[in-house]
Amino acid sequence: MPRNKYPEQTVEKILDAAALLFTQKGYQNTTLQDIIDATKLSKGAVYHHFRSKEEIAQRVGDRLGDQMWEPLRHIRDDPSLTGLQKLQAVFAASFAGQRQQQIAQTLPHLCSNPQFLAMELDNIEAHLAPECIAPMIRQGMADGSIHTADANALAEALFVLADIWLSPQTRPTTPAQQRARNLVFQQMTHALGLDLLTDAQAAQLVQLCTPVKD
Repeated sequence: MPRNKYPEQTVEKILDAAALLFTQKGYQNTTLQDIIDATKLSKGAVYHHFRSKEEIAQRVGDRLGDQMWEPLRHIRDDPSLTGLQKLQAVFAASFAGQRQQQIAQTLPHLCSNPQFLAMELDNIEAHLAPECIAPMIRQGMADGSIHTADANALAEALFVLADIWLSPQTRPTTPAQQRARNLVFQQMTHALGLDLLTDAQAAQLVQLCTPVKD
């Protein structure tokens, strides 16, 4: 078989096809054969780059995450905002209805695959918290809009709570469960002087939840 001269293009073709299928059919209802058929590549060509549907989903998730980094850096580096305003802007971007809907349609619940959950935790602790969120908190400590003993610890705590505990993308969640978590998160952050989750954002999270069956 001739060597593929453009492996990056092949990978992107596979990821594009998978992302579209996950959106149209849902992750659980999409098979690896569906992805192979959509790419019009041979099974061997797809397996050369990816060993499983789960591995493809991880890369699709990585691309979604990468799409957020530029907006987050823009917020982090905006000189017109206080540290607290930057945190609020990050929550607004992260919990935007369109973004959450895209994640809900494209990716499985994190709890369905421990590897996905571990990757999300690693991303928060290794990249999101130290590179993006902690600098905003340190600015807030300096400008008086945020009061905390440690910027790194607060950054990790906020986003482990938000991404792993609060988000309905972690596991199947009923609207009632989500409303309870929203309220507790709002109470906890308000006690820290950080009003991060608005009522409108909370309502959007409820809309993403698993409907209650009759």
